[in-house]
Amino acid sequence: MSRKMILLNLALIALTATLIWQARKHYLEMKAHEQEVLRRAAHARPVLPPPPPQAPPPVAPAQYIDVAQRTLFSADRNPVVVVEPPKPKPEPPMPALPSYYGQIRIGDPVIFLSIRGPEQKRYHAGEKVGDFEIVSFDQDKITLGWNDKKIEKKLDDLKVKTEAPQQAQSAAVAPPSPASRGAQVKLLGGSGDARAPDKTIGDTISGTEYKACVMNDPTPAGSVVDGYKKVVTRTLMGNSCLWEKVK
Repeated sequence: MSRKMILLNLALIALTATLIWQARKHYLEMKAHEQEVLRRAAHARPVLPPPPPQAPPPVAPAQYIDVAQRTLFSADRNPVVVVEPPKPKPEPPMPALPSYYGQIRIGDPVIFLSIRGPEQKRYHAGEKVGDFEIVSFDQDKITLGWNDKKIEKKLDDLKVKTEAPQQAQSAAVAPPSPASRGAQVKLLGGSGDARAPDKTIGDTISGTEYKACVMNDPTPAGSVVDGYKKVVTRTLMGNSCLWEKVK
């Protein structure tokens, strides 16, 4: 073996020994530092308390508007509450209007009216006639107050209709035709006098409370029979007869 190889081997052995010594030295230092650290007494460090939590702000209803409008339990929930107004009460039917008989316009004007019957009374403006209040009146029309309303009517429309009963009464007492006269009237023994009728009061005239007279009724005017009074009125066409119920 050459001299260089021997020197090289010796150098490598010396380097290896040095490395081993350094490694052992470093290991021993580490062990010593570890023992020193383990032998030290533990010192507790002061721990600062955490800061107090911030108080929550007061509850505001506006912060929960989305919860009310977008609730999952009611898909049709409407944030706008619709309050339906109460239904108005049905208006009662208007009673019958009073009947007009005339007026006096000397000094304080007075009007003559009646409610439900021929009995008439005089009224001034501002007075009540039945369920109506007389607001005003003149020669042509009258204004009545009822249920916070004003009703204006012509006086001609409130007059009592008496023409139709008179025509019906005239027709009831009109002389019958020769054919019907032969059937209704039977002469007695050639004397030429008509026989008295079977009944005194005729049938009720349609649309009125009066009853017609019977042909050849000898009952005088003013007689009262079964609660009816016989009334005979002279007209241009002759006498008009009817039976009027006694009040």
